[in-house]
Amino acid sequence: MLIFVDRLRIHLGRRLEKRAASVREQYFYIVRILNVMGGLVGGDIFTPNFTAKNWYFKFVLFNIALVFSINLFSLYKVYGSLVDFMYCLETILYVGICSVKLYTFVWHKDLILKLHQFIITFMDNFGGSKEEDEHISQTVHNIYALLVLFACCSCGAAGLIFVYSLLWSALVEYVVPFGFVIPSVSIDNLRGFSVNYALQLFESILTVSGIVGSECAFFMFLLNACLQVDMMCLELDRLSALCVLNGKGQYTVEIRNRIRTIIEHHIEHLDFMKTMCNLFMLHFLVVFGCIFFQLISIVVVVVAIPNWYPGYFLFTMLTFQLFFSCALGQLLDLKCDELTVAIYTVPWYNMEVQDQKALRLLLMASQRPVLISYGFGTVNIRTFFEIYRKTYSIGMMMIGVNEEN
Repeated sequence: MLIFVDRLRIHLGRRLEKRAASVREQYFYIVRILNVMGGLVGGDIFTPNFTAKNWYFKFVLFNIALVFSINLFSLYKVYGSLVDFMYCLETILYVGICSVKLYTFVWHKDLILKLHQFIITFMDNFGGSKEEDEHISQTVHNIYALLVLFACCSCGAAGLIFVYSLLWSALVEYVVPFGFVIPSVSIDNLRGFSVNYALQLFESILTVSGIVGSECAFFMFLLNACLQVDMMCLELDRLSALCVLNGKGQYTVEIRNRIRTIIEHHIEHLDFMKTMCNLFMLHFLVVFGCIFFQLISIVVVVVAIPNWYPGYFLFTMLTFQLFFSCALGQLLDLKCDELTVAIYTVPWYNMEVQDQKALRLLLMASQRPVLISYGFGTVNIRTFFEIYRKTYSIGMMMIGVNEEN
């Protein structure tokens, strides 16, 4: 699996290089793709002079309210039917996910643009050496590979739900992809089925494009945070090499300047991470909460009705969304540990006392990194497994209670 992903990354990296020569142009190409995806839900925030008062964004907000109302009505109508009730609940929770994403990226677009501008400035300030250019190029290629991979996984899982619905409707009976139906438009006939199918296809396109665009924007920011740590580790390696040669103190001034530069970069990194943490804390609290309840509802239905195949497709889609975010959060956690080790291994004994104290302060600061939080913990692989452990426990408990009744 890892070999496949690595080969895919290399292949996509070559394609990206054909589309844009420089790394900066490649980054802007990725941003344009994300902006197009965001534009489908009225959130093309990277467009100059973007405003939330545009008519299309108002239409998207009205559409969200309309879908929420239709789902509430459908939830009331299907009360008593386990599969239909849980399926409507799944869609309502997707409304919550979409709403918090629009709130995060549109209402806080100034913070998003601040992070975007920081990345541009960072790429302008770094580069020139072979190691730095390789790190920057690899990060941009990784962002593009994650974008393509996550988009394929999300679109594939959603597409399978619609294909299954179409095949089942053609061979057995009319079944819409999701649980809600338009009031007074029955799916018992071809016309009513077609209208509901078209509406759900339209809503799914908006939902998937919004999720892919917003999640990949987060991936872009988080991978740049990892790149910042990599650059500081490179600077620390150069500092270590210089300290080894400083037996007679001939490089003291240069060592002091390098330590000052590293500390400045670390302060900028912490500011970048604090902005990210403040921006995405509510986002991940709501998204992880909705995914948690969606997973529980799917487990309950699948255990009771094993042939509920749309549940498997939804489960796969939710798993990809949760795993990508948690895996990248774990990557940042590991990078911060690498930074601490890199600071600790610097030959401090060849420095002046003043420089040793500065390096010690940097070491202490690196041991308290700013990580992405969802309010109750850190976004990492441990959170991923904890959500699935609790999903299984609560799902089994609900099934046990249902069997007793």
